[in-house]
Amino acid sequence: TQGLVACPERKEEYIATFKGSEYFCYDLSQNPIQSSSDEITLSFKTLQRNGLMLHTGKSADYVNLALKNGAVSLVINLGSGAFEALVEPVNGKFNDNAWHDVKVTRNLRQVTISVDGILTTTGYTQEDYTMLGSDDFFYVGGSPSTADLPGIFFSHLPLSPSQSSYSLSSVVKFFAELFSFF
Repeated sequence: TQGLVACPERKEEYIATFKGSEYFCYDLSQNPIQSSSDEITLSFKTLQRNGLMLHTGKSADYVNLALKNGAVSLVINLGSGAFEALVEPVNGKFNDNAWHDVKVTRNLRQVTISVDGILTTTGYTQEDYTMLGSDDFFYVGGSPSTADLPGIFFSHLPLSPSQSSYSLSSVVKFFAELFSFF
C-alpha cells in the first residue's frame, strides 16, 4: 500500500493551549478532504463563553464547531443547507475550565453530536448532498478572521489573555490517517 503510514494502536495525546488570538491551522489545498462520513473527537477546557474550536470549509460546504454563550454549537453544511445543533449542559456552562469531550459523527446526511458521552442531538443535513469537500484550511482554536467564516454566529472573539486548551489526540490521528504526514 504505497503512500500509507501505519498508525500505532496506542493513541498519543497532545494538549495545545491557545492564548488570546492563537490557533492551529493546516492548509488542505494539496490534500483536500472528500468524505461521505466523518468522526471528529476532541476535548477542551476554557473560561471563554464564545470561541471557535474547529472549522474547515468555505461558502456552503463546511464544518464549524464552536462555543456559543457557553454551549457547544455545531453547524455542518454539505452544500444544500445547514444542520445546526446547540448542546447546552444540564447545569452551568461548558466554559467552566473543566475538560469536556465532544464527539461528532456524520454518515452521509445523518449527523450526531455528543458532549461528555451523553447523546444529545441527531439530525440530518438538508437535501441530497452527502459529500463534505474542503480544499481550504483546517482551523483549531481560532482563525485569522473568525467572523468571516461561514457558520459563525459571533462578530468577534474576545481578545484576552485567557487560555483555551484542547486535547488533540484525535485531531493528530485524523491528520496522520488522512494526510500521511507522520
